[in-house]
Amino acid sequence: MNMYDWNKYIYEIQQATSKQSEQIRLLEERIAILEKQIQENSKPTVDKIEYHFDQLKIERLDGTLHIGLSPNELANIDDLGIPTMQMSNVQQYPPSTLNQNLIPTLNNFVNQQGPEMIRSLSQKYNKPIDKKLEGDMIHDILGQIPNRIAFYEKEAREKHQFTNRPELESFIVDHIKKEIYHSLQRFMETTDSEEGEAT
Repeated sequence: MNMYDWNKYIYEIQQATSKQSEQIRLLEERIAILEKQIQENSKPTVDKIEYHFDQLKIERLDGTLHIGLSPNELANIDDLGIPTMQMSNVQQYPPSTLNQNLIPTLNNFVNQQGPEMIRSLSQKYNKPIDKKLEGDMIHDILGQIPNRIAFYEKEAREKHQFTNRPELESFIVDHIKKEIYHSLQRFMETTDSEEGEAT
């Protein structure tokens, strides 16, 4: 191999190395941009939600949230407070076959958007809610989700014609989300503000 060939070979290696260095730099920039986007998108956002639904009840500002009680059932309940809720008069439904799919979806909704909804409504109605009460309210809602799924599955099968499972699941999720928001709204509307203040 003569000197010209060696120079050409070394030049080609330098060019390849330079090209790879530039590709690495571009990839590092793209990774940094993607990481920034992931961090920004991981922050939960809550759009304004306005629902008018009569199936939710919050009995007291000590953290009790009751989803889906009818007016007759509410009239028969004396104390639904935390931590020992008396729910003997609340109709219980058998476990739903949709629980496996819908419970994680609704739990994520409650855990991610519930605190923001509580804070937003707390400000709107000037009803301060401390962190413990906020946690108790979220816990109450999460505990009632399986029964509400079963309730709406039963209602959907009796009163509505769904052609596929995604439509049925969407019906159930939408109605439970409406109940959750409306229950929080009713909670703020009907409770004395001083009972919810941080201690």
